[in-house]
Amino acid sequence: MQEKNNGRMPEAKVALPVTETTSISSSLASVDLNLLVSLEAILLEESVTGAADRVGLSQPAMSHTLRRLRRLFGDELLVRQSGHSTLTPRAQQLRGPLRDVLRRTEGLFKPSGFDPISDTREVTIAMNPGIATVLGASLVRIMSREAPEMTLRAATTMDLKDSLLTLGVDALLLSEAYSTEYERQRLYDDEWVVIAGQTGLAASEWLAERHHVLYESQRPQPPYEALRQEGIKWNAHTRVTDSLMIPHLVAGTDCVGVHRRSIMTAMVQNLPLWMESFPFDVPGLSIDVVWNPWSHDTEFRRWFRSILERAAAEHLPPSSIHFMNAEHDKHSLADRRPL
Repeated sequence: MQEKNNGRMPEAKVALPVTETTSISSSLASVDLNLLVSLEAILLEESVTGAADRVGLSQPAMSHTLRRLRRLFGDELLVRQSGHSTLTPRAQQLRGPLRDVLRRTEGLFKPSGFDPISDTREVTIAMNPGIATVLGASLVRIMSREAPEMTLRAATTMDLKDSLLTLGVDALLLSEAYSTEYERQRLYDDEWVVIAGQTGLAASEWLAERHHVLYESQRPQPPYEALRQEGIKWNAHTRVTDSLMIPHLVAGTDCVGVHRRSIMTAMVQNLPLWMESFPFDVPGLSIDVVWNPWSHDTEFRRWFRSILERAAAEHLPPSSIHFMNAEHDKHSLADRRPL
């Protein structure tokens, strides 16, 4: 039986939804956001003393801050192992997201959008030493002129992997032969070449008849896989653990080696070397940009991408560079798999 309502409509009971904004505001109300600045210092330094020096606190004050952070996150964050401090897995996961949050927060107090002239951020780019040889000096020159307040940090390593992005790397320059979980954009194309210290033979004859200077890699080297498939035997006369040593050891000798065209183009100007294209089919060596997935500063990305393109253009033919406004660079290479 329906209740009488004296001619009035029944009073509706409406449950107001808790909005995302309300939820976030209430959860942050009890948090001292200054703690995040100290947390970033701890994550970068992996040391209470180093973190204290970085933000201008005393060591006891930073130790107190760390205790507060541990309560806030429910995690130890920084622990002692084998006589030194190390970050917990939870702390390592915080590096990328925290860096993005602090940069966005800093942007709230700037009068306008991204301005490379006045921006004071540290830009970290990870690449192998060979790519640094090609692009490094040009990057430094362009950025010192167009972003005088920024700091450029070049992290060079042969062990290029996604975990570097959690360490505060803004961009990773990665060969197409290496996989990544994250979106990648083609920067420029490269290829294998044969280098020799003396003239007089074709590339295929060099490879079959001369002593080789090889790079010792944990990954199979595509040119030597190609030689194996062609049934060509080679004499591994000298092995090196740094691929940039190959041209120096080949120069002026009767030895040969294989390397990237981009790097060798720069080196043949100063060394007695001869260079020819690798004579057999072999996977390409294109270089991709992998952006930090926690960074959403699209204006900075667009600007830094143009800087990388211009640095590459100082050393490589324009046809090998994938410019942003080119038709073939409009689509991400996220789904492309290495050959």
